[in-house]
Amino acid sequence: MALPVVMVVFAATIDFARVFYTSMALMDAARAGAQYGAVNSAFATDIAGMQSAATAATNTTGITAVASRLCQCATDVGVFSATSPTANDCTSPVATSCPGKHLVVTVTVTTSKTFTTIITGFPSIPSSVNLSRTATMRVHQ
Repeated sequence: MALPVVMVVFAATIDFARVFYTSMALMDAARAGAQYGAVNSAFATDIAGMQSAATAATNTTGITAVASRLCQCATDVGVFSATSPTANDCTSPVATSCPGKHLVVTVTVTTSKTFTTIITGFPSIPSSVNLSRTATMRVHQ
């Protein structure tokens, strides 16, 4: 009678550990992709390279990565605003896009995976969980 209960608790413990392992792998992958893009301005434009660096950074299969770059203006006291005349303008000279301010470029990589549990068919235990982790870094200029 106790053996089935022990087996269910054991399987649930394994699933719990697997979820956390996958979560850490997703975070490591997102950081690796963001680190790739944060190297310099040229790497920050390489969206495919950031995504590739993220998916290659871990041995966990089924990870998808989405990367982006954001350009904003910042004052000396750290107040952010959009670039002008168009938002997210990374190509215009700083004097044009951020008059009197600093251009701040960041890259963001989001990794995700659908995690499938070992235990299925039990009430209140999902058979799959969507996991997602995001890393944002400032680009070295």
